[in-house]
Amino acid sequence: MRNTAFDGYFKITEHTDGYYLEVYAPVENGRPVTFKAIEDALRSAGIKKIDETGIREALLNIEGQSVIKVSEANHEEECEELEESLDAVNMQSLYRIEISDNWMEAYIRFSAHAKNKKITVEEIIAQLEKRDIRFGIKEDDIKTILSEYKCNVPYIIAQGKQTIPAVPGHIEYFFDLKPTMKPEIDENGNVNFHKLSVICLVKEKQLLARLTQTKQGTPGMNLRGRELLPAKGQPVRIRHGKNTYTNNEKTELYAETSGLVKYIDKKVIVNNVYEVAGNIGSSTGDIEFDGSIVIYGHVMTGYRVEATGDIEVVGGVEGATLISGGSITLHSGIQGRGKGHLQCAENLNTKFIEQADVVCKGNIYSEAILHSNVACKGEIIVEGRKGMISGGVVRAGQLVETRVLGSHMGTSTDIEVGIEPALLEEYNTLRKDINKAYEVAEELEKVITLLNKRKELSGELDDEKVEMYKSAVRNKVFLTNKITKNQQRVEELREEVENRNAGVVKILGSVYPGVRIGIGNTYYLVQEEIKYTAFYKKGGDIRLRTL
Repeated sequence: MRNTAFDGYFKITEHTDGYYLEVYAPVENGRPVTFKAIEDALRSAGIKKIDETGIREALLNIEGQSVIKVSEANHEEECEELEESLDAVNMQSLYRIEISDNWMEAYIRFSAHAKNKKITVEEIIAQLEKRDIRFGIKEDDIKTILSEYKCNVPYIIAQGKQTIPAVPGHIEYFFDLKPTMKPEIDENGNVNFHKLSVICLVKEKQLLARLTQTKQGTPGMNLRGRELLPAKGQPVRIRHGKNTYTNNEKTELYAETSGLVKYIDKKVIVNNVYEVAGNIGSSTGDIEFDGSIVIYGHVMTGYRVEATGDIEVVGGVEGATLISGGSITLHSGIQGRGKGHLQCAENLNTKFIEQADVVCKGNIYSEAILHSNVACKGEIIVEGRKGMISGGVVRAGQLVETRVLGSHMGTSTDIEVGIEPALLEEYNTLRKDINKAYEVAEELEKVITLLNKRKELSGELDDEKVEMYKSAVRNKVFLTNKITKNQQRVEELREEVENRNAGVVKILGSVYPGVRIGIGNTYYLVQEEIKYTAFYKKGGDIRLRTL
């Protein structure tokens, strides 16, 4: 539906005897003319003495479109200036310029009396400049508006430049800030409560976080030509702690070492020691960590703890598996119940070992070893209040030292030092296999050489000879790889074989019947209790000496 609402307006005209006011009523819901608007227009036109009573009567009798005299004629010298002022006032009866409160937009709204009136772009721009509008005047838009405007419709004729706000910086993290406790579920829907996401592990030089810096905003300009500054964006930085480092631009954060990454107090740190306050069990699942682990509780039966560094357990260890790339320290020992397994690349320090399997590449220090299978490349020292080895099989590369060996009940106990017989047999077998492989390889090389010569003479080989040639080449490659692998293993065993007779068993208290002591490939069965004795090998026999 067409909009027929128009605001009221007024017009001031000059006659020989003075100045007259014409007031027109609004149409429909248009806004009426106010006394203040007329007063301000007369004052700005330079008309000082006005008939206020007459103006108010004209506003009350607006339906009759009253024409009243509002002022006497001015002096001659004021006429030119007044004429210009009247032109400006009368333009307001044709259109009105409105300015937004924030001085960012100016609008023009034409009255019904503007039709067929000549209004120029220059006139409108002059009015804008009088209103202190210096920036953003849309001259081309004004030309278009004057050619096709509609009454009482606001058209934008000047527009300021809006500020572009700052874009806040942000940090993208490449690890879980809050690890979950969800168990692992396989493709068949089976839940594995040994695999819980309770820690977040990272590797050395792994990217941990990336910073996108704050982008500052762009200033704007209002219609008065005043610069508008956007709110300043706060710079963002990556806060990092121990075992982390940034690139030169400080926009990327990396792990300085492998370990456990944490986000604490808005700071990223990497610990190469993982501390577990409670037990290793259903609440944690199995733990695998690239670094060292300290456990203040117990390690429950059936669970596994593996670390590339050291493992320390303040509580006890049940039938669990502990694998360490460094040392293992057990404050309360391991009661394995036939299921416990300890493996370490360095030393093992434990209060006791009971019903467990142990493989140690360093030395073992304990107060008791009971009914366990223990293999140690270095020394086994069992001392303290009990200082007992009883039951099971205990092997050491160099020395076994204990206060009590076996028991007065005749418990079967095997102690072996020096190279294990199985390793000595493996060493000798490998050397024989290498020699035999060399012989076969030489025969294959002869076949290959012969077939190559035949091919050179005849130009080609028949199908049978081609297959023979291929088979010889494949077998030679296989044997060469096998020889290389066996030679590496022989070198690994050489030092142990050369020291196979250097082991010693020291008894600082009593050794009881039922104990079998092996040094190298020679064994000694204890028939009666012996005190303060050292067992060593000389020649082909195991001998004893008093300590």
